[in-house]
Amino acid sequence: MRLFRSIANAQNGKIFYNMGAAFEINDELAAQVVRYFLPPLYKAMLKRMETPGGLMMLLELIGSRRHDRYLADPGIFTDPQIEAEGQSLLTTLIPNRNYIAKIIENRAQVLPVSPKNIEKMLPYITILVFGAVELKTRQPLKKVVLKINGDSGDGDSIDNPFTALANEIRERKMAKGFEEEKRKSLTSVINILFRRTDERRAA
Repeated sequence: MRLFRSIANAQNGKIFYNMGAAFEINDELAAQVVRYFLPPLYKAMLKRMETPGGLMMLLELIGSRRHDRYLADPGIFTDPQIEAEGQSLLTTLIPNRNYIAKIIENRAQVLPVSPKNIEKMLPYITILVFGAVELKTRQPLKKVVLKINGDSGDGDSIDNPFTALANEIRERKMAKGFEEEKRKSLTSVINILFRRTDERRAA
């Protein structure tokens, strides 16, 4: 699981130790909680990308901040501002609170962690997922933007490929004569980039 590996390698490989210490569980259990919540969060991202509008929203959300920097910060798990940001991202991805409660309840049945503790961890896990997605897709998306614009450069001139691609989709969507087929083609490129990270269900 590429997203999981990206998260596991963060903070010099001690991210689950740091997370476990913050929530009074061991590092192996912290890793297991993260692994169990990757599939529903990832599935919610894919669902957002099913329409051009949802894809633009997700790209702009990722491009609005460098979420990947949180992967390097051992102190994130005790920062209420980061918790609030993670909660906002979670609500954007999964607006249905009942569905979130159901996921937490289901996971609590197979993990020796209380639902209350899992609920506290979930905003931080969401932040980690966004950070890992940003980390894994930043360079590939630069190449996508260049290809769309007919440029054969290396992408170093593109600061924020997420916002750039969202703007490109918006312009093409609004442009007269931009065929539905082309919009679907562009969405497929992004879907492939995301799908290649984590499709396997948590064991």
